[in-house]
Amino acid sequence: ASQCLYSPPARNLGPRPLRGRRTLPTSRPRCRSGQVLFNTCVCASVYMLDATFSDLEPLPQDDGPVPVVRIAYPDGFEEVMSYFRRVVVTGECSQRTLQLSAEVIAHNAANYTAWQYRRRCLEAMHSGSSNAAREQAWREELAFCTARGRENLKNYQVWFHRRSCLARLGSGPEAELEFVAEILRDDSKNYHAWGHRQWVLSSCGGWDGEAAFVEGLLEEDARNNSAWNQRYFLLQHTADLSSLSVAEGEVDFAARYIAAAPGNPSPWNYLRGVVEPLGYSAVPRVRLLCEGLLAGDAASGAGRVAAMSLLVDVLDEGGDPAEQERARSLCDSLEDLDSLREAYWQWRRSRVGAQQPTSPYAQ
Repeated sequence: ASQCLYSPPARNLGPRPLRGRRTLPTSRPRCRSGQVLFNTCVCASVYMLDATFSDLEPLPQDDGPVPVVRIAYPDGFEEVMSYFRRVVVTGECSQRTLQLSAEVIAHNAANYTAWQYRRRCLEAMHSGSSNAAREQAWREELAFCTARGRENLKNYQVWFHRRSCLARLGSGPEAELEFVAEILRDDSKNYHAWGHRQWVLSSCGGWDGEAAFVEGLLEEDARNNSAWNQRYFLLQHTADLSSLSVAEGEVDFAARYIAAAPGNPSPWNYLRGVVEPLGYSAVPRVRLLCEGLLAGDAASGAGRVAAMSLLVDVLDEGGDPAEQERARSLCDSLEDLDSLREAYWQWRRSRVGAQQPTSPYAQ
């Protein structure tokens, strides 16, 4: 048998005894939360866990009798999780279990069970409290979520927990929309932040200033697909997308960005999304936009491809044989201009006049 050229230092990979209140380690593991937990100004150590949960037997993780590949958990993780498993089993909802869940989250902010347990604890602990006390508890929880969220901006569990806090507080949209705007100023395409912003708008209102907010982002980056999507989301909830006047206004809006950067696919895709359900023949401005760009020198490269590809759909939709023949001719040209998608344009040419979906995936 061949031998490995590299031999790592020998390590004991067998099951390790749980470092609990029966066998204490010689050094204190450092926790990562940086919060005031377990009535101390430093993070929880195994000693604090032992003292706080002296009445509970830790429940270690069951990796089987002979683990194949043992995970090298950081210091303190196993102890925290072993106590957390135990309180989940017992169902205890108290201040100490709430603090323990914070410790779990400090080790792993994606632990959805810990977030869910926090909600469960808060509901149980304040079921008989006054409205003011209950509101204060959830405001403190929102502050905790904000602190953890800034460190985990692309974590589903943090954003979902935030929604739960806001739903219980019943606050207005202004402060939360500003919070999301702050996040988007640093990362304007953060999917989680955009989804949360849509939830806030749908649940709490605040639509009036959204158009200006989105347009401001587009002025900074016209290729921000998330901002274009948000504008369409805004129209879905505040305008009649079946209205020709609305469609024409949005064509003019998109045309402004197309004129500035014809090769930018974002406004072209937005234009299609707004007009296609109505039919291109209902909004002649679309054809005029494409023809105007192709007649001049403004569109070249990607911009010319975008104008020609949209014009193919416009010409095909009308059903006129002469215009459909021109659409086929455009497909022939696009095979050369857009050679990466040569096979698509061959397929698209074969579908001209067939009254079929213009995408091979729209079946």
